[in-house]
Amino acid sequence: MLRLGEILIRKGIITSEQLQTALTESKKTGEFVGKLLVRNKLITEEQFLEAVAEQLDLKFLPNLKDENISPQAIKAVPAKLIWHYKFMPIDLKNKVLTIAVSDPMAVWAAEDLKLQLGFDIERVVAPEKEISDTIRKYYGLGAETVEEILKEKKKEAKKEEAVAFHPAEVEDLEKTAESASVIRLVNQILSEAIASRTTDIHIEPYRDSVRIRYRIDGVLYDISVPEEIRYLHHAIVSRIKILSNLDVVEKRLPQDGRAIVKIQNRQVDLRVSIIPSLYGENVVIRILPMHLLLKLEDLGIGGKDLETMVDIISKPHGIIFLTGPTGSGKTTTLYACLTRLNKESVKIITIEDPIEYELEGITQIQVKPEIGLTFASVLRSVLRHDPDVMMVGEVRDLETAELAIRTSLTGHLIFSTLHTNDAPSGVTRLVDIGIEPYLVASSVNAFISQRLVRMLCPNCKQERKDTTGLPEILRGNKIYSSKGCKECGFVGYKGRVAIYEILIINDQLRQLIINRASAVDIRNKAKEIGLKTLYEAGMEKVKQGITAPEEVMRAVEI
Repeated sequence: MLRLGEILIRKGIITSEQLQTALTESKKTGEFVGKLLVRNKLITEEQFLEAVAEQLDLKFLPNLKDENISPQAIKAVPAKLIWHYKFMPIDLKNKVLTIAVSDPMAVWAAEDLKLQLGFDIERVVAPEKEISDTIRKYYGLGAETVEEILKEKKKEAKKEEAVAFHPAEVEDLEKTAESASVIRLVNQILSEAIASRTTDIHIEPYRDSVRIRYRIDGVLYDISVPEEIRYLHHAIVSRIKILSNLDVVEKRLPQDGRAIVKIQNRQVDLRVSIIPSLYGENVVIRILPMHLLLKLEDLGIGGKDLETMVDIISKPHGIIFLTGPTGSGKTTTLYACLTRLNKESVKIITIEDPIEYELEGITQIQVKPEIGLTFASVLRSVLRHDPDVMMVGEVRDLETAELAIRTSLTGHLIFSTLHTNDAPSGVTRLVDIGIEPYLVASSVNAFISQRLVRMLCPNCKQERKDTTGLPEILRGNKIYSSKGCKECGFVGYKGRVAIYEILIINDQLRQLIINRASAVDIRNKAKEIGLKTLYEAGMEKVKQGITAPEEVMRAVEI
């Protein structure tokens, strides 16, 4: 049998000198030569495992997730054994169970499995991450924890399945929610979400199942979970309620809470919202970093647009409205603007619902309508604190809009948001609320509409050969697409970037506003004087190879 080093040299992966150096170090430290080579980045984990597989005459599967996994093999092996021994069952034929392992030297594990399961064991080799990903795919997130809880709490789990709730169960429910297993299960859901760049976790109960979905880069994806997790839905929800200081007993009314947790050495802010649905409580958890230090450049604004944006926010007074639907990144852009203005000589106060990120050096106020602390009431008091710049989280009614606009006319710079589909519609929205057109014309500096589009994965991005059917605006440009890879989770996109439509209110547009012109007329005039629409801004990102035309069409109305 060839030695590992000889196989690696024969394949041309390392040199004799590198092997000799590794052998010398191995004698000193006692570390296995192959692992030492991986640690020193002389070979990759895949190259190491492929060489070990050849040495032991085993099959190597670099892409385990793409293999056809036998359902019989999955049913034959409990999740508890899977996670304990870190292997993945692949096939079961004639009492021979084929398993994938990442450490082929651990022969004892195969012997243990033979004794416990009663099958002959045949091994193949696969990378550790491939095995973990495949286990999650076929067994579901937290499968071993669910199995453990159901084994220990079988009676309580049956109670959880019932829709009716009785006060006598409260104590048991709280004990279950605080048990080590349920805590671990909720932590696994949160850890997996954070590792996959999730912004929102959705936990949705149905008649015979519980669905867990992660929103990644603005798109919802189903997460594989074991079917038995439905028995633990109430325990999971109760644990989340305890984390966010909500009422465990209350199941009839919506509840909103907040928790700060440390996961994977990161402090994250969890915003929890729970609503009653037909088969139980529906939970959405928004995951936010504790601190956000973003520059305008980080958001995707560049060139002339950046100059325009900096010029707008540098005005000493007036009001700037950001518009767009929920989840379009308006708050993040506002925070980036405030971060740029945040200097020793400038007093900044924000009024928000909710406060999404903590900003150092800025006074942030959380509104509480239930006790009369509304946007309008806070705004009146804030003026006595001598601010230079203010942010009003959202203009929802006439009172708040009127106060914000009149405040901007008295020498303050105000930032706020509106829910409209484009920048010109911001004008008609304010007039519809009840603001006089002359006040809009004299106070508003700009309406900025934005959307978020997903960026092509840089690892698998490639030039598109077939350009038929592309919009005229893209003709003659190199267009890129992504086929999907491990880096992006095989979706082709990784991360998001903002696109902007910046409508600066000049004298021509002021006259139209005073004359109560429609949003269409304002848009047409703005385009005449150089307005770059969201669609055009999106197509610029396509030309730069940042995103795909289909992604822009998904995010923007033409």
